Amino acid sequence: MTSATIKGSSMAKAIEPEVIIVGAGPAGSATAYHLASAGIRTLLIDKAAFPRDKVCGDCLSPRAQHYLGRLGLLERVAAEAHQATRIRFRAPGGAEAETLITGDGAMPNRTLVLARRRFDLLLQEHALAAGARFQVGHVRALATGGGVELEGETLPARLVVIATGAALSLIKRTALAPRRGVHSVAARCYLAQMSAPGPDLRFFFDHLPLPGYAWLFPTGPTSANLGYWYSGGSGVSAASLLPGLLKQHPELSRLTAGGVGVGPVAGYPIRSDFLRAPKRADGLLAVGEAAGLVNPFTGEGIDYALESAELAATSVIEALRRAPSDRPVSARSLAGYSRSLRQRFGALFVLMELAQRYAFTPWVFDRLFGRGADGQQLVDTLIQVCFGAAPPSRVLAPLELIRLISSRPVATTSVAEDKES
Repeated sequence: MTSATIKGSSMAKAIEPEVIIVGAGPAGSATAYHLASAGIRTLLIDKAAFPRDKVCGDCLSPRAQHYLGRLGLLERVAAEAHQATRIRFRAPGGAEAETLITGDGAMPNRTLVLARRRFDLLLQEHALAAGARFQVGHVRALATGGGVELEGETLPARLVVIATGAALSLIKRTALAPRRGVHSVAARCYLAQMSAPGPDLRFFFDHLPLPGYAWLFPTGPTSANLGYWYSGGSGVSAASLLPGLLKQHPELSRLTAGGVGVGPVAGYPIRSDFLRAPKRADGLLAVGEAAGLVNPFTGEGIDYALESAELAATSVIEALRRAPSDRPVSARSLAGYSRSLRQRFGALFVLMELAQRYAFTPWVFDRLFGRGADGQQLVDTLIQVCFGAAPPSRVLAPLELIRLISSRPVATTSVAEDKES
């Protein structure tokens, strides 16, 4: 427990925080860092002591790394992470494609994979080093007049930032309650003692329910993060399906041969309702996944968590300096935050929702990944857009879409031949 950790509610009161942040994941800790660095008295609360596990794919995109750099934490994270410079895809029909990871000049040409247990601890410690305070506790309600109710006591504050991800127990009792529930599900397990997972990130769209994919992200020379994400409406249990994929999927079973499970298969819900989710109210603001900021096409959210944290902190600092010090920050004074989010992510999430709804099919993916060199430009562009290294308009290039629609995928090996190989 660090010196910045608060051991009791009475000490928390003595701090007189201006801002209380509920949830110390990437969005919460990054927001705490920015606010504390600006001299804002900040209390960070999480229901778990750190380090703690968090179910995730553990992948940090070029965009996420860019914002880690702005936090001053990229080098430390990169020193502990597995680095990948290539992504491989397997289409529903068995065709395979690959792309190099490019940051388009402003971002690193790589992804990083680091377990959230370690990554979140690094971020939380970084926030505490900047001057934020931390307390373990389960916030179940907001306090009348501003602040939170914690362990039967009231902790007042001028603003509460909700950074609790897809967890709805607190946010559903506030003005930021989502209009719908969770939108997708995922599950993850860790494997060790593998023969050779290879250095690349791998995505599989075959032998599993769509819309969804399985992933295999190496975490080291003989270890990997294996998971499955599903965003359809048929009630698929990702946690129940993942063990079967590990045993029966022809390519996954080959790549993971000899691997030993480390810990249980763990499932988790995902919110991706950014376009409809409330973002602010009087004395209240949501960041990261609590604001629906998970890509509905890819399931990725860490980069949006870090970016929304910076946008939130900028708006909060300005609002605190302008608003009367004896009352909560008004929703009106936080309007710049909502506007910045729309400008930054609005077009992308419209495109990604449409892609998830209409393009996540075998017909599209067999053509996207099954055209060899003829389809490489579109594959490269799509990944750049998903990773934030290119504007959404690039993937809508008319000529490339016409080529995609009019094309036929190359012939692939049959399932039987695949199993025998």
